[in-house]
Amino acid sequence: MKLLLIAGHGAGDPGAVSGVFQEAVETRRVVGALVRLLKGYCEVTQYPPARNAFSDFRTGQLNKQVPLSDFDFVLEIHFNASAAGPKDGKTKGVEIFVPTGAAETAAEEQICRAVAAVGLTNRGLKRYNWAVINAAHRAGVRSALLEVCFIDDPDDMLMYTTKFDAVIQAIANAIITQFSLKKEEKPVTYEEFAAFMDRYLTNRAKLAPSAWSNEARAWAEKANIVQGSSDGEKKYQSFVTREELVQMLFRSK
Repeated sequence: MKLLLIAGHGAGDPGAVSGVFQEAVETRRVVGALVRLLKGYCEVTQYPPARNAFSDFRTGQLNKQVPLSDFDFVLEIHFNASAAGPKDGKTKGVEIFVPTGAAETAAEEQICRAVAAVGLTNRGLKRYNWAVINAAHRAGVRSALLEVCFIDDPDDMLMYTTKFDAVIQAIANAIITQFSLKKEEKPVTYEEFAAFMDRYLTNRAKLAPSAWSNEARAWAEKANIVQGSSDGEKKYQSFVTREELVQMLFRSK
């Protein structure tokens, strides 16, 4: 699957602002984290972070930046805002929008439920032709706009900031599950295998010998059968090559 993730606002447009929080900053934080989690499960593309997708839509640059028809699913990230309320222990919540003509919505509803399960009120799925996702829809691409939470609600932002990793994992898991994505197994190269083995053998050689071999080791060292390396290290827990073995047998004559 080819997934396009779009961080809302930016390029001089901060979006909604509340205290230390700017929507454009938080949307990019969310998208960046999602890219890292979803890589390996699908072909994931991040809309250029220095640009504003809505501005590009208005100036006819959206498809020139990233051709929407190249993707299977477009997810745009935003944060909601309303008249800021006091901290009252109640979250305003998460909601997700799809274009009015969208047919399948199970994945979008699951994304919303998954985020809500972390600790937000579930405001559910809604239909509205927001510019960017509707442009994707007209290009024949499934699309949605996720309002993670209300940036101006202290209860929402407390949950978001303290459970950020869980929120991102919830979104990623919903996408992985709903689109039946499987993580691609990357084959290990010979160079990587050799490096792993070198590290393993080096660490194993540093291990202390077991007590049950005390008498045998003392005899072998006294008989000069085991001499150790040039620096005197016996490395009893390391593996023995055939030539090392025959050398020790030769010394035991």
